[in-house]
Amino acid sequence: MYKILIVDDEKIERNGIRFLLKKLNLEFEIAEAVNGVDALEKLEKEDFDILLTDVKMPFMDGIQLIEECKKDDRNEDMKCVIFSGCSEFDYARKAVRLGVSDYILKPVDPSEFKETITRVIQELEAERAEKNMKKKSMQQMREHALYQIVNGVNVAEVLEKSGGVL
Repeated sequence: MYKILIVDDEKIERNGIRFLLKKLNLEFEIAEAVNGVDALEKLEKEDFDILLTDVKMPFMDGIQLIEECKKDDRNEDMKCVIFSGCSEFDYARKAVRLGVSDYILKPVDPSEFKETITRVIQELEAERAEKNMKKKSMQQMREHALYQIVNGVNVAEVLEKSGGVL
């Protein structure tokens, strides 16, 4: 299951995105925020896999929200997708610099939305698989090091061979 935060100051837009997500027939836990400040409060309380945000909102726009999110290590794996009626190049350029996964123009095309969300989920899956593989590899290295230590190999030698990452 993926946790998604939809951020838009217009309820009809949030409802539209929620509707498109439900049409994908995937399991999502969906939360909503009415602006960037509201979204940051939600992000402080829980982690999300995907942030779907509008650009132009009161109090804090979507670009500022993403900038703030990137400052918090808890959000480093979160994918950000902007949906906006604003096609100004400056916004798109800032979004790219922030590592945004995609920038969808309003009105949102359902097929483009589906393609984007599908790709973002595939990216999340690949990243999770890679993290799990690294975690298992580190666990195996630790077990091997412990085995060596139990069987008389000097601890300093084991640490040196492992590059000190144990």
